[in-house]
Amino acid sequence: MNIESQRFGTLDINEEELLTFPQGVIGFPTEQRFALVPHHGSGYIAWLQSATTPGLAFPVVSAHAFGDRYPDVPVEKAAREVGVEGEEDTLAVMVVLCALANQPATVNLLAPIVVNAATRRGAQIILEGTRYSTREFFALPEAAGSKPPANGDSAASSAAE
Repeated sequence: MNIESQRFGTLDINEEELLTFPQGVIGFPTEQRFALVPHHGSGYIAWLQSATTPGLAFPVVSAHAFGDRYPDVPVEKAAREVGVEGEEDTLAVMVVLCALANQPATVNLLAPIVVNAATRRGAQIILEGTRYSTREFFALPEAAGSKPPANGDSAASSAAE
C-alpha cells in the first residue's frame, strides 16, 4: 500500500508491516496505524509515520540507545496492562522532541511506545512511579547514531521483523 507523507513523499509499505495502536497514541486517539521508517541508516532513530495523516510523523528512539541509563523500568508490566503481550518480543521506543535553535533535544521517557514485534500491536503507556519525565535531555552515545547494538535489535529492525 502507498502511504503519503509530507516528510518522506510516497512510501510503499506492505500492509502487514504497519503497526496498529487500537487506542491511538497520546494526543492522537484516532491515529491507529503507523509505519516505522528508519532514519538515514541509524540503528536507533526512526520515524513513526501515520498511515492516514501525511503531516503526522514522530521521531522515535529505541530504548537500546540508552543502555543502562534506562534500567529496570516496568515497561513489560505496563504493556501487558494495555494488551501488548509477549515480553521477549516487546520493542520500546520513545518520542524525541527535536531541539529548537541552541536548545538540546529531549526525549519522553515517561510515556514510551511499546510494540509487540510479532503481532505488530502497540500502545503508548505512562509509567507510574518513575523518576522520568516527558522532557529528559537526550544525546545518543557517540557511536550509537550509526551503529545498532550487537544483537541487531534496533528501533527499525525490531519492529519490521
